Amino acid sequence: MSADTAAPAALTLPGELTIFVAAELHSAWLPWLASDAGKEDEVLRLDASAVAEADSAGVQLLMSLANGLARRGRSLQLMQASNALRSACEHIGATQLLDQNLLETTP
Repeated sequence: MSADTAAPAALTLPGELTIFVAAELHSAWLPWLASDAGKEDEVLRLDASAVAEADSAGVQLLMSLANGLARRGRSLQLMQASNALRSACEHIGATQLLDQNLLETTP
């Protein structure tokens, strides 16, 4: 994930959010979450517009991140969710991720 200077705590999801990268992303996110990085912002914004491929493992990873943030009194906001990510969320019944202050969608 890369920092987005336009908004505090806005990060960009990679193009692939699948089982093939889930472990790597999880390993990268755990230390960040444990350190409460960005804790001054109640909402972690994720730009999801670049996600071209997503599967259930990727969606479960986002759900895990959302739950970890919630335990710390914070929330997750997916911004510009791609059709690939929306489809994966809908496929496994995780549309609550899309309902959390979704700003807009991209093709």
